[in-house]
Amino acid sequence: MRFGFHTFMVDPGELQDIARTADASGWDSIQVADAPFFPETVSVPYPYHPDGSRFWPLDMPVLDPWVAITAMAAVTQRIRFVPSVLRLAIRQPLLEAKSLCSVAAISNDRVALGVGLAWMPEEFKWLNQDMKTRGARQDEAIQVLRLLMQGGMVEFHGKHIDFDRLTMAPVPRKRIPIYVGGTTKPALRRAARYGDGWIAVIHALAEVKEVVAELTRLRREFGRENEPFDIMMHCPDAETVDDIRRLEDLGITDLQVTPWTLPGSVQVEKGLSSSMQQQPSLAAKQDAIKRYAGEVIDKLR
Repeated sequence: MRFGFHTFMVDPGELQDIARTADASGWDSIQVADAPFFPETVSVPYPYHPDGSRFWPLDMPVLDPWVAITAMAAVTQRIRFVPSVLRLAIRQPLLEAKSLCSVAAISNDRVALGVGLAWMPEEFKWLNQDMKTRGARQDEAIQVLRLLMQGGMVEFHGKHIDFDRLTMAPVPRKRIPIYVGGTTKPALRRAARYGDGWIAVIHALAEVKEVVAELTRLRREFGRENEPFDIMMHCPDAETVDDIRRLEDLGITDLQVTPWTLPGSVQVEKGLSSSMQQQPSLAAKQDAIKRYAGEVIDKLR
């Protein structure tokens, strides 16, 4: 089992110190958010909060994920970084490929890519993208990213993305995994068909067996059942070392936790808001990162 945590709602000024502490303590990954802007009003509910509201202040500072990762990669040696998730359906894939390849070069390939469709109609409207085609465009964008990361002269002619022969450098020296986020049936199919893994939001331990079985079935449908496949999941009721071993036996490869939250305060039905809203001091976060490493991570290595 690998262990990581998310930095949404963390003060940007704390990121480098947190990354240093996690790197030295044996953590495996740090996830960063992608939020280009926050509209004052949104025409649809937020899908990952029980009452549909946004649980963060609209003036909360959120760094561009590639800037945040570069800043943390520059002061660490081994931990890897994951945009979770990059709203690929509102972004230009050629430019995102350049950013991804650049960050891979700076970090010595210590990066993976989590992708999602984005959920706010205002993002699509104001960034001049068609929300109705977001799934199909993301499918093509994933293929384009993989193609460009191979290096050499390449071309792509899809329904939504089209370009003639071009090359991009530098490219990663090893395969950069692309993880697909989302909990809908189309998202699971997309992860099984195109992804190197799946990023879950939050699930109870009792739900894990069923969702892993569905992913396994879908991967078999696409002839990919024998390929490596990671599952990154936040499972707040997996509290003991034995619970985590159960998750590992079920096929979970990466457990996402928030080490500085109060014990028992994160409930699946409330989403991740109760976890992310807990923002103690930097020193308290660092102590929690080291304590969780000693009490849990070290016992599973």
